[in-house]
Amino acid sequence: MARFLFYDEKLINLMLEDEKPCGGSAVQTYGWIRGLMEEGHEVYVMTNTHGNALLKEDCRNIRLVPTYQRNKGIRWLRWLYYRIPYTYKKLKAIKPDYLYLSIPGWTSAVFGIMCYLLKIKYIQRISNDNQLDTRFQKEYSTFHYLLLNAGLRLSHHILCQNNLQLQIVEKKYPGKPAIKISNPVYLKNDGPAGEYHSRRYIAWVGIFRPQKGLKLLYQIASILKNEEFHVAGKESVNCDDETWYYLEKLRALPNVKFSGFLQRKDVLPFLANARFLLNTSRYEGFSNTFLEAWSVGTPVISGANVNPDSLITRHELGIVYDDVFEMCKQYAAITPELYQLMSNNAREYVWRNHGYTVLARKLISYLSVTDKNIMNDSQPAMTNQTIQRHLEEHELQ
Repeated sequence: MARFLFYDEKLINLMLEDEKPCGGSAVQTYGWIRGLMEEGHEVYVMTNTHGNALLKEDCRNIRLVPTYQRNKGIRWLRWLYYRIPYTYKKLKAIKPDYLYLSIPGWTSAVFGIMCYLLKIKYIQRISNDNQLDTRFQKEYSTFHYLLLNAGLRLSHHILCQNNLQLQIVEKKYPGKPAIKISNPVYLKNDGPAGEYHSRRYIAWVGIFRPQKGLKLLYQIASILKNEEFHVAGKESVNCDDETWYYLEKLRALPNVKFSGFLQRKDVLPFLANARFLLNTSRYEGFSNTFLEAWSVGTPVISGANVNPDSLITRHELGIVYDDVFEMCKQYAAITPELYQLMSNNAREYVWRNHGYTVLARKLISYLSVTDKNIMNDSQPAMTNQTIQRHLEEHELQ
């Protein structure tokens, strides 16, 4: 059995009884944690802690490792003389077989160096498409981008959410072990499957920030005046002027209701009562809200730029649109029979492809095959495509 250390500063927000916003990468990471634990592997989680704050009951068996104190030391300098040495000591004490980072960033290079020195295998998950192209540099500095790339080069394994990410990784980092592996979804129950006429509104779920496209949400809600929209979320620290502007305009629309931040236990009921989940993001990797919606039979409405591997169209899981008017035209053409087909497809797709224990076993198989391949100098190295085919054939047996 392997020992894993997951590093995610926001993961604690999902684990608290008094839950706080955490983002999709933390939700996905939690699926890996639950799957690996149920498969018998040893799991540690390094995350921010909140003193004596109470954890949810099903999180109390997870070994927590506190990160550094965020306000300790002199700004900028504290990374060098406090934060990095503190983290290094924790890694050395735990000595995991694998360190998993949920979001690439400038600290990826730091973790890559520490893992190299400690002989720990470093796994980097790509959480968003923009982390692999020039869009990242529009939000962060060039220096930040260079460190992110250095971290990916230092990683032992790169996990991708979709084919686009995998293609870019293989082109930018030739020879780097990488795989496309689906997001695991950990759900205690998948909730009711409501009929078309029993679902009352179009749902939107997310943290209010530039990526999420509040302007597009406003445009759609303004045109579909006879439809009720329920918006669940909370402002991000990165909320820009455009996002604030359209938040105020959305609040002024009579057919838009703001539901506030939803704790995990409230997400599925919220989506189960929705006719559709609307996505207006400019880009994503693979939105976990899609999986949550599909698990309760709620189809997704999404722009063509957020249709990972064309899953929505290939499996008939909702509506994909190029512009607002095309979206409204497609929406008007939905019949109860077509809706029920999409709803049934959605449930079956999640059940077949995103079970957290099945994916945990696939991850372990990938790591085992790849690590043996790297260590075996007597045979030609297997390509990522060969390893992927090997795992798919193994699943079918």
